[in-house]
Parts: sequence; C-alpha cells; structure tokens
Amino acid sequence: PDDALTLTQVLDWHVARHPQRVHTTLLVDDERTETLTYGQLHERALRTAAALRAHGLAPGQTCALMLPTSQDYFFAYFGTLLAGAVPVPIYPPVRRSEIGDHMRRQRSVLGNAGAAMLITVPEARNIARLSRAMVPSLRDIRCVEDLAGNPAQLQHVARRPEDIALLQYTSGSTGTPKGVILSHANLLANIRGASRGVQATGEDVFVSWL
Repeated sequence: PDDALTLTQVLDWHVARHPQRVHTTLLVDDERTETLTYGQLHERALRTAAALRAHGLAPGQTCALMLPTSQDYFFAYFGTLLAGAVPVPIYPPVRRSEIGDHMRRQRSVLGNAGAAMLITVPEARNIARLSRAMVPSLRDIRCVEDLAGNPAQLQHVARRPEDIALLQYTSGSTGTPKGVILSHANLLANIRGASRGVQATGEDVFVSWL
C-alpha cells in the first residue's frame, strides 16, 4: 500500500484484506515446507509483543534476535516492532557445539546495541545467560515458545516513518561489528523501489536463500 508509513502498517493492511493469504513459505528440509499466512503472523506477533512488554521490554529499547530462518524469527521480529522496541538481528550459531564461542563473539554487538533482551533458541539460552555478566544492559533471555502473552493487554505504540525498524550489524570478519540504523522509511523505500523496478505484483513469488 502506497500510503503505509511503517512495516506494521503494511502488515495491518494485509491482515484487514486477506488474512488467509500466504506471506511466507519456508523450506524446512528437502521434503517439508511450512506456510505462514498474514493472519497467523499477525496473531502470533501480537502475542509475542504482549509477552515482551509483560517481561519488561519498554518501547524504544533494543531486543536482539539470535534465531535461524524460521517462523519463530518472523514472530520475534514483528513482535518486537509491535511492542515498540527495536529488533537487532544477530547470526545464530551454525552448529550447537559452537554456541559458547559464538556467544563470546556476539557480546560486543549486544553491548554496543544496549540490548535489553535476547530472543534465541532453547539450546543457546543457558549459555547466553553467561553473557549477562558481560553485558550490563541485558536483563532477560527468552525463547519464542516462552512468549505467548495476551494481546488484549498490549498497549498500542504509535510508530513513525523515521523510527528504527532494524539495527543491522556488520559481520565483524575484518574488525569490530558496526551497527547501521535502518528506519521504516528506509526499508519501505527499498522494497517499493525494487518492486517497481521488476514490475512485481501481489501474484509474484520471490525465492531467497540469504
């Protein structure tokens, strides 16, 4: 929608018109797929947002997301936005055996972002708790399955185009990771520019393996 100013307004627009329409199809493995509709995304994101607020995440605070590509990632991302907070995606560990070393490398990102909360996979939760002593701002660590609040108790937070929609960090392969602020206006301009450039419509399907 051309009149949408934020990503959450875009989601609201789709939910109001076609909640059963597929938003994302995830390829779980060679034989299984998972589909996520706009309605399912909105409902689960609202529950996540309500739980985040209930656990003390305040509007404007940063919430780190250390999750693999999954439905949980979408719930956590939009849930953080609906809670009025700022999502900070960080890479998940490739292998379970690397979780400890991976968390040590991510401390600089968590500290620089001032992350108040970390949402991660169950396997990383206990090791991630060790990082709390090294990251003064980090108060809570949760898994998406723990975040199922009551949407009726969620207070709406007005979002503006200039608000941060994503705080993205460089990989840190050549130095200390550096954060880049991306606003709702930034992301929507990029999406609209790319869509118009390839003349995309709502009937098109995009494949990504990033």
